[in-house]
Amino acid sequence: MRYLVTLAPLEPFLFGGDNTFGKVGDKENGTYLVSSRQFPQQSAVLGMLKKEIMTQSGVLTRKVRGEWVDRYHKKEAGDLVGVEKFDIRSSELQNFGAITSLGAVFLMQEDERYIKKVDIDSYSYSYNDGLLKDYNPKKDIYDNFVNINSDEKLSSKDIFKAIEQTGNKTGGEDNSLFKKTSYTLKHNFKFAFYLECDYELKNSIISLGADGSKFKLEIKESDKTLYYQDKNGYLTLLSDAYITLPIKEHCEFAITSEISFQSLQNQKHATKTNEFKKSKKIFLYEKGSVFIKPSEELLKNLQNKNCQQVGYNQHTYKGQEK
Repeated sequence: MRYLVTLAPLEPFLFGGDNTFGKVGDKENGTYLVSSRQFPQQSAVLGMLKKEIMTQSGVLTRKVRGEWVDRYHKKEAGDLVGVEKFDIRSSELQNFGAITSLGAVFLMQEDERYIKKVDIDSYSYSYNDGLLKDYNPKKDIYDNFVNINSDEKLSSKDIFKAIEQTGNKTGGEDNSLFKKTSYTLKHNFKFAFYLECDYELKNSIISLGADGSKFKLEIKESDKTLYYQDKNGYLTLLSDAYITLPIKEHCEFAITSEISFQSLQNQKHATKTNEFKKSKKIFLYEKGSVFIKPSEELLKNLQNKNCQQVGYNQHTYKGQEK
């Protein structure tokens, strides 16, 4: 079945990247300044869905000392959500059980859908020697969200409200001071994505993000897709994308931003000390990036089926005149 899933925050959220709290300048242990990303990672949404399916189906044991799948339910859990963690570098299509495909996360306000997109339309479409004509550096060209039906434009301040918190961790260690910036959504905005899944999920309250913030999950059947067509035919990333080619050699012009990506590689234990090991850091091209006249090789590189099935490498492109 195909569904529209919405996530409405019930409290401020902190969508982390690779920054964690630690001593100032200590790259190994992180930083005392942490700011939330605006969107959750697709892999985090996948993990949330897997956990919720196991919870609603009754195969996940939940007690004070932790959450786990006992040996009597391991096969059932594997059938429901697979036994693999998402590997962005995998060249093989991974199996996530009942989850067939997960779409890119976007924003909804009532029935209106908004995507992040570089505001190239405000300029004269003239670019020479890597420069965009009439570009104003005082204006953040990347801080732009577009209604896919009406082309209405909004900025972050129209959608996100920053919540700053400064504090002191208990214990008085050297790295006990911290400052973090979380977000919440304004004006009834919600996160949303399309999901193809063979398990019939029910509405629920879920946790997502570095602080385990609560969201109201609502799910309803839908045959829609996240479709957007740039009026100039430019390739637009609807999600973060794992591209392994040098883009300077494979498009005429591009306006992009990068975002770091790491994932936890070891399992969580209920009775053992959890030693979290991260994968090697890579960089993804951020959703909203625009590519002008991409090469066939770049288009082929984006067609990474394993990434696309969890919502990465989603894009829209119909081609341009050469």
